[in-house]
Amino acid sequence: MKVLISDTNILFDIIAIKALPEFFGLDFQICTTDFVISEINNSEQRDQIEFFIRSRQLTIFSLTDEEIREVELLPTTRPFKGITDKTILWKSLQLNCQLLTGDKKLRLEAIDQGLKVHGSIWVIEQMVSAEIILVPKAVECLANLKATNPSLPHDEIDRLIEYYQDLD
Repeated sequence: MKVLISDTNILFDIIAIKALPEFFGLDFQICTTDFVISEINNSEQRDQIEFFIRSRQLTIFSLTDEEIREVELLPTTRPFKGITDKTILWKSLQLNCQLLTGDKKLRLEAIDQGLKVHGSIWVIEQMVSAEIILVPKAVECLANLKATNPSLPHDEIDRLIEYYQDLD
């Protein structure tokens, strides 16, 4: 099973579009770090995520002090405000796996370091391809994503909505 390491933005997007169970229905081992989990302060969001942790559908990598030092020393061409994004990058490099992010700086750094990177739109496409959600649900998810996350490429979302509506 392929491993995906997710950042906080992806989890927030998937929660916002009410597709968390479908996300964890994908045929991937979905993982993140304890630093990402610590950024989820909203109790309702935290409860939803903790359900998938308890059911072992979301793997959490807890970093040791030594690993945290490695993360801090990880050379990057872009400065990161905090350590959370660097933990995701470091773990993805360590496992040589795909990274899920909604953060432009992290995405560009990961690509520069040779990783495959995807975002929330890709996740929805994967759910459709895997027949976890049907086209009308995908259109609804994309519309909700567009409404809740203004930083995403709305033209790309609109094209995908139009494509799915033509299929339906």
